Amino acid sequence: MDKAVLFALLSALIWGSAPVLFKLGLKGELSPLAGVFVHNAAAALFSAFLLFLYKENPFSYSVRELLAVALGGVLSGVAGLLAYYKAVKEGEVSVVAPLASTSPLFSFFLSVVLLGESFSGLKLLGTVLIVLGAVLLSVGRQ
Repeated sequence: MDKAVLFALLSALIWGSAPVLFKLGLKGELSPLAGVFVHNAAAALFSAFLLFLYKENPFSYSVRELLAVALGGVLSGVAGLLAYYKAVKEGEVSVVAPLASTSPLFSFFLSVVLLGESFSGLKLLGTVLIVLGAVLLSVGRQ
């Protein structure tokens, strides 16, 4: 099996399990904002441990690369995660997680416009299927 496929499946397993833990943590008094803080603090500590373990200096890269990743981190790791935690706290994980997983739709269009990536019929079909699945989940909830 291709390493990329293996890691993609591993990430799907991990990301598929995490929302259940988020919901367990957010069932009580923990606010979504405090949850995001704890989430990111734990991730930062574990990342620092891995950087130390692999002897990698994260600041040895260009400022442009670091700023792009930092901005992506603020968008996904704070703003997106806060919206996601609020949705998990208020809704059912079985509905919220798939709806939040429509993010590739936005990535697809932004990558075509901002990065100049190719636009194909198959890619468009895939994004349409993602949206259709999200609509079916939303309609099926009522």
